[in-house]
Amino acid sequence: MAKVADRYLRLDPWMIVEEGWDGTKSLVSESVFSLGNEYMGVRGYFEEGFSGESLLGSYFNGVYEEEPCEGTAYKGIVQKTHFMANAADWLYARISFEGEALDLGSSAIGNYRRCLDLRKGTLTREFDWRVAGGKAIRVSLLRFLDMKDYERGYQRLAFTPLGFSGTLSLRIANDFGTIHAGRKRCLWKDLRRGFGAAGSAAAMASTLTTGQRLFTGFVWASNRGAAAERLESGMLAGYGIEVGLISGEESFVEKIIYNLVEKDSSVDPDSVWNRGMEGLSLLGARPFPVARRAQEEYWLSFWERFDVRIDGDELNQQGIRYCVFQMQQTYHGADPSDNIGAKGLTGEAYNGHAFWDTETYCLPFFLFTNPGAARNLLEYRYRTLPQAMDRARMLDCRGACYPVATLNGEEACNLWQHASLQFQPSTAVAYGIAHYSRVSGDRDFLYGHGAEMLLQISRFLESRGAWDQSGSGFGFYAVMGPDEFHMMVNNNCYTNFMAKKTFEFSLATLAAMREERPEAYSSLASRTGLADAELEGLE
Repeated sequence: MAKVADRYLRLDPWMIVEEGWDGTKSLVSESVFSLGNEYMGVRGYFEEGFSGESLLGSYFNGVYEEEPCEGTAYKGIVQKTHFMANAADWLYARISFEGEALDLGSSAIGNYRRCLDLRKGTLTREFDWRVAGGKAIRVSLLRFLDMKDYERGYQRLAFTPLGFSGTLSLRIANDFGTIHAGRKRCLWKDLRRGFGAAGSAAAMASTLTTGQRLFTGFVWASNRGAAAERLESGMLAGYGIEVGLISGEESFVEKIIYNLVEKDSSVDPDSVWNRGMEGLSLLGARPFPVARRAQEEYWLSFWERFDVRIDGDELNQQGIRYCVFQMQQTYHGADPSDNIGAKGLTGEAYNGHAFWDTETYCLPFFLFTNPGAARNLLEYRYRTLPQAMDRARMLDCRGACYPVATLNGEEACNLWQHASLQFQPSTAVAYGIAHYSRVSGDRDFLYGHGAEMLLQISRFLESRGAWDQSGSGFGFYAVMGPDEFHMMVNNNCYTNFMAKKTFEFSLATLAAMREERPEAYSSLASRTGLADAELEGLE
């Protein structure tokens, strides 16, 4: 779909509403109607399957795959890259009535409506499915991701026959056979499948090269005495269910999903499976209606604190609330090993990588709404400081050079003009530390992890820059500025200015630290080999 200013969503200050089905907008709609809770995200794809254009995408923060890059002899160009892996389809549902499968690519439907409710954190779809013989079934679908118990997702499939009774066939499962669109292949190795009490099913798989594990399981319930049989084929585990339909009455199946990620490939697979089954066994303690109320209460509390109101401009009111909603969905500081991908958890564009946009554009939002989340974003950079120092050495420099694009702290960009010539990520981290410390007053962080990052970033900048021929001016040569267009530029204004500010703030921080917390300063100097002569060279 071309990028055009085509307004097809209804104007509403608290909802994103699509009325009427248009298959030409399916891909962009799947992105717009994505859900997330930082731990995981899922696109607004159709759980019942769709024969039209679609990206069936489910993602987990920090779960990635690696692949080698084309070989090169040039120093500093990365030899492998990594990218966020499309994971299990835990919303899998196949629906049929009297042998006719529901598929919005071919089925006859009417009164279609899809709604992302920003006040409740829920995504709903409703439409009339007209089946053979003139019969019609009202279909109502609901999903949401738990914002507190991050491993949990919820799905409700409801059907109301209009003027007749019968039996509907439903297949619900969790399926690891998902194709990663960018690589056109499945990235998962099947490890184990199983079934438990109370209608539970589970599967576990690992990423092909990184060995990260994902356990995904569910329990289900229905308001009808539905007959069920186990389904186990390929990389799928679930149930086939025959659901009784009564004229004018709603029949539903509710599915509570438990997704457990283990990013450490050294952890024993049996341990991951046992933890997953334990989590699965606890799902019944909070039934679907209770979880739904808790979800609504979470978002009500959130909006009471963080709503931005714009009077007299409904379009921008809707827009700003959608942006705030997406920021909270994508990240809120639950795990300092997480960061913010350029597209969040909504798709495969930009490979789930974090860029310097995190510190320049996203961090300010959290500074004024959730300082703990802001600190955790900076803690992510501290956790990946060793990788940044490795990257600096790859470029024949000292200190720490933060990557242009990354999930795990390593440089994932194999385009030399970006990865080797841009220093915005490093100065953005320094900017983020400065901004956070000034707003929060958090001296513990500034004189701890913050000071160490500032020192290593300054070392990189000092070793990468050079004095001019007269020895009167220091600057950067053969760089690419933030326009990402002109390369091999000498003395790019942004690069020079941000480096200057980084030197100034780093020196001021170290001087204040030396006076206010001499023991912490001595420890830093000892660990990093910092001497007075080096500081004088940065002035």
